[in-house]
Amino acid sequence: MSTGPGDRAGAGRLARARRRAAAVLMGTGRKSWFILVIVLAWWLITAAGWVDPYKLPSPGDVIATLGTLFTERALFADLIATVLRLVEGWAIGVVAGVLLGILTGTSRLLEDGIRPVIAGLQAVPTIAFLPLAILWLGFDGSAVLAITAFGTFKPMALATYGAMHQIPPTLLMAGRALGARGLFMQRTLIFPAIVPNLVTGLKMGWSFAWRALMAAEIVVTGAAGLGGVLELGREIGAIDVVMAVILVILVVGIATEQLFFTRLERWVNRRWGLVGAR
Repeated sequence: MSTGPGDRAGAGRLARARRRAAAVLMGTGRKSWFILVIVLAWWLITAAGWVDPYKLPSPGDVIATLGTLFTERALFADLIATVLRLVEGWAIGVVAGVLLGILTGTSRLLEDGIRPVIAGLQAVPTIAFLPLAILWLGFDGSAVLAITAFGTFKPMALATYGAMHQIPPTLLMAGRALGARGLFMQRTLIFPAIVPNLVTGLKMGWSFAWRALMAAEIVVTGAAGLGGVLELGREIGAIDVVMAVILVILVVGIATEQLFFTRLERWVNRRWGLVGAR
């Protein structure tokens, strides 16, 4: 029995769909195998009774607690509050860090005066500035937001400064020879040249923002967020609550890395024609 062009086209689409599905499954397996190993080891340890349940609850108990938190304690509202505060603080820190990093990288006077201060602040834990933020802004979410932005600002400023000094001198000479000066040169030559290196700074700033935010939310318990739930679990001795919130933070971190930063990095690599882009 002969097949028409429509049948062959349908078979071709089905084969392509199967190949795409197989590729997605293989990619998911490569990225999740280690997590599965950890969960399996966790389950085996708890099932064998090697650790007391009040010290290490089973995966099933943590998942059950997580469902209870979402349904009875409105954990979703705390999650949204934390993520919004994180994104806002991260964005403020990124903008401030990039601007100061560019200014520091283009002016010898600013470089000599500001860079040592920023490098010194990088050695000081961001949470050490939380008491100051509380005294200035109050014992609420404003202090938490300020600490989150400040935690992002420090590595972002240093990353931008480093990216500025990795621009090839011949590129700067060519721009000046063509008449590029001032803001026009910053916008059309310098900023595009540092974008690939800024992606690393963005990822670093995001991780520092997470650390600062969680530490601040644990202290400033009046602000809604996952940190407050963590502190509540510690106060009542509910390790299943603590581990459930840590699991939520882990999932958000993995999702952000895979859905945003990995795609951003690939797009920048393709757009800038970098070798080894995947």
